[in-house]
Amino acid sequence: MAQIHLLPPVEHRFKANLHTHSRISDGVMTPAEVKALYKNAGFQIVAMTDHNIMADHSELSDDDFLMLTGGEFNVNDPEFQPSKHKRGKTYHLCMIARCPDNLWQPFPAPMKREFAIPYIKKTRPEDMPRVYGIKEINDIIAKANEMGFLVTYNHPVWSLQDYSDWSGLKGLWGMEVCNSGSVASGYTEHNATVYQDMLRLGMHLMPVAASDMHEEKSRYGMVYYNTAWCTVCAEKLEYDAVIAALEKGDLYASLGPEIESLTWEDGKVRIRCTPVRSIQVETHFRTTRLAIPKDDAATMEEAEFDLSEWVEQERDTPNAFFRLTLTDPDGNYAVTRAYWLSELPV
Repeated sequence: MAQIHLLPPVEHRFKANLHTHSRISDGVMTPAEVKALYKNAGFQIVAMTDHNIMADHSELSDDDFLMLTGGEFNVNDPEFQPSKHKRGKTYHLCMIARCPDNLWQPFPAPMKREFAIPYIKKTRPEDMPRVYGIKEINDIIAKANEMGFLVTYNHPVWSLQDYSDWSGLKGLWGMEVCNSGSVASGYTEHNATVYQDMLRLGMHLMPVAASDMHEEKSRYGMVYYNTAWCTVCAEKLEYDAVIAALEKGDLYASLGPEIESLTWEDGKVRIRCTPVRSIQVETHFRTTRLAIPKDDAATMEEAEFDLSEWVEQERDTPNAFFRLTLTDPDGNYAVTRAYWLSELPV
């Protein structure tokens, strides 16, 4: 059986932040300043996802940098009163447009900042019900999919959400396995366990690591805008090619480790990466694999996992999958998407 590349070749990989903010909502920088900050940090892709407004920033794209059109939309439960306390739950969803000039959004944009008014005038709001409930949220996700958006479920820890809030969600493209802005603000926003549970429920989700940047430093003085990202494997640094890669799942989420190659052949997974202290394989049930450095070495840069027995056992199991987590000596990790047995040659 021929070898297949679970990730395309390394020469077509781009560093992306898929969740960030500007002065259009509650950030402190202009969109141009946001671009400069990320471009200087080695990013090639940024989705500007200001709160409750969809804005096209394609005029900021160039040969080496791509701005994706997006927005972040929230639905709060009745107890959510940010002006008084942060007791109530909330859904936050990022929506990334498949076409840069698609400015549809589920709700009218609030007129809060003078800087935002030119962008608000261009939006196409739907005025959907803003009710905190699974049905209403799924209706918003379904409409966003219909209107041409990839939808990500954001920072469940900051949002005070639990299994009852996210287990019934449908139609999502991705979820945040790490939100470094929340981490820099004191929240344990490392959500690989939530991601694993959502996968086990049959949700075919992509892992997203993002900074959710509002300003360069958190209120505790931590610089965080460049500490979590997605590596996107696209044929070109062009809007259509990047969206196609996101839809296909040619990406991984990272806080540091880089994957140089990831292949599948005859039930074996082979990986090459930057130096790490462990590489872990998890599946949809209690089959795992773990590789650690040999011969007292501090790190490792490759591993092979034989999953052929697992393939034989789970061949007819719906939603069977495996995924990998890499951890470097500093504790930073990278997370692959779930590779579903139904999509692999076996």
